[in-house]
Amino acid sequence: MKIIEKKYRSSIVFRILGYPIRYAIVKILLEHGPLGLNDIVKHVGRAKNTVCEHLGKLKLINIVRFEKERGQTIYFIKYPKELTILLNTCEKLVKRTTKGLETDY
Repeated sequence: MKIIEKKYRSSIVFRILGYPIRYAIVKILLEHGPLGLNDIVKHVGRAKNTVCEHLGKLKLINIVRFEKERGQTIYFIKYPKELTILLNTCEKLVKRTTKGLETDY
């Protein structure tokens, strides 16, 4: 794989995770483990079709996978260790760069 393609793929991951609802879905799946669509919908508080659209984007970049189990689709994180490190690092960076900010604008 060419270096340019790797950089492009990395940028796509960040672009997809840049949406708050997708970020929330990933965090929920990391914290709670595999979940069905209805459970994810309850956690994020969005419409089912909206959650499905965002899950589709996360599946596209191979972060979220799914399995059929007793007639229900169960979603899970494919690389939980790597995503946990990535999100923790991102949150530490945000905390450092917003140090001193007391209000949310």
